[in-house]
Amino acid sequence: MSLNIQFLREMLAQDSSTINELKALLTKERELLEQRQLQGMQEIVGQKDHLLSNLAYTARQREQLLCSIGLATDLAGWIAFLERDALTLSLIPAWQSLTKEFAECQAANEVNGKMINRSKQTLSHLLNLIRGQVAAPALYTQKGSTTNYSSTHTVTKA
Repeated sequence: MSLNIQFLREMLAQDSSTINELKALLTKERELLEQRQLQGMQEIVGQKDHLLSNLAYTARQREQLLCSIGLATDLAGWIAFLERDALTLSLIPAWQSLTKEFAECQAANEVNGKMINRSKQTLSHLLNLIRGQVAAPALYTQKGSTTNYSSTHTVTKA
């Protein structure tokens, strides 16, 4: 892959646009999770998958570029490539912006993941209550370890 600064600029701009779309989808997903509206979630997952595929494709292109010039295919190699000459130095602000936006996406995705996990726990607990399968409470022993306490106490006697 030959060094084409305009191509690299366009790739970074495309990644930035893709990440902005991804952030918007994550925001929409969070709103749906907060409202417990599952309609539309499948579509969001499909769109997220498509956007992540686009990001993976450009990441592979960067790896190929780094391999072709003999640099490591990790973050350190990419930074070394950008700091190589005056033409690539001009790409550093776009790269830094891109990594910042990506970190924001990761944080939003973690929040959504926690919301999904909490919803799963709540749903599982409610289903167990409906089925009559209440989990025994975990209590502490004198030694500080936990144990499941399963005996029953009657509130009243007949």
